[in-house]
Amino acid sequence: MSRAALARVLARARFSRSFGFRVEAVGAGTCTLRVPFRRRLERPGGVVAGPVLMAAADAAVWLAILARPGHEDAVTIEMQTAFLAAGRGEDIRCRARILRWGRRLIHGVAECRGRRGRLLSHHTITYMRVDPRER
Repeated sequence: MSRAALARVLARARFSRSFGFRVEAVGAGTCTLRVPFRRRLERPGGVVAGPVLMAAADAAVWLAILARPGHEDAVTIEMQTAFLAAGRGEDIRCRARILRWGRRLIHGVAECRGRRGRLLSHHTITYMRVDPRER
């Protein structure tokens, strides 16, 4: 799926509207999102709230899955997050990459970076393929 097509998918996804995610780049099993700075997404102390980074990582992996030719529906079943530095008053870029396409499970990682590429968070995410017959 192209960057423009993934941007349309993301625009239709209600969960992402409050974050303002933008698709910046898409490749084979990769996706990079930009998270524009929004003061309303700060927690006390002027730090970008952790759930914003987690949502960006989850969305970036989801879009990396959809970007694959013959994409399929999949849902998050596990996510581990390490917060490594605070984002303050800055746009964030989140790059996801798929590590393994299993028969039933898809494993990926995502990194959220702030100004000058400073690593803010690292995420490992597992998705489960959804069998259309099970819907």
